[in-house]
Amino acid sequence: MNEDIKVLVVEDDQDLRESVVEYLNLAGLTASGVGSAAECYHTLNSGDWCVAVVDIGLPDQSGYVLVEYIRANTAMRVIILTARDAIDDRVKGYDSGADIYLVKPVDCRELTAAIISLAQRQLAKTDPPPTLHQPESWSLVRSDWALFAPGGINIALTAKELQFLQLLTTSPGKPVDRDTLLSKLYLRHDEYTSRSLDSLVRRLRAKIMTATGYTAPIKTAHAVGYCFSAPLSIS
Repeated sequence: MNEDIKVLVVEDDQDLRESVVEYLNLAGLTASGVGSAAECYHTLNSGDWCVAVVDIGLPDQSGYVLVEYIRANTAMRVIILTARDAIDDRVKGYDSGADIYLVKPVDCRELTAAIISLAQRQLAKTDPPPTLHQPESWSLVRSDWALFAPGGINIALTAKELQFLQLLTTSPGKPVDRDTLLSKLYLRHDEYTSRSLDSLVRRLRAKIMTATGYTAPIKTAHAVGYCFSAPLSIS
């Protein structure tokens, strides 16, 4: 049921915020809005939110930073809704953890469809593969954009996180070098993409720790790259 989809709209333009929230509620979702990053941090603790719609130009903090926090510390899906349409802004948005990047003005029908699509993926109760019953076994399920930890805990992934973990499965238990990861993930190797890779790994480790309570089996091989140190199947 769509009313189970709880949406938090983070937008400093009050008129736009209120109109988006009203439309989403009329569409059958459960939506609320806040006007700043500070309000968002406070509100995150007061509800079981499913999707966040975040503007980049917030008055008290960059929306990119807020998106990184949401993806690292919650299981929410994130849509960036902004007037910034430059390719560098889009890339930065996806690097920060956004699932979808939409440019204003946006048709609320498209926004609603995007929210429902992400939420259905998030709310789906997918049974973990049998291999999860093996000690310390993990499973990457591409169709669900999810990593299943031992015991069946479902960790929602962004497109870049999913691609990163898929690359690690090509060399089970052994490190994949940074050059390979950078060329596959970002199509180039420079200081910016190198920092983006490290940021991606940091967020993913934090997300796994938050969801499971134990350290992520993503290990750094000094001067080489990264590896997934636990058994990992992919389907």
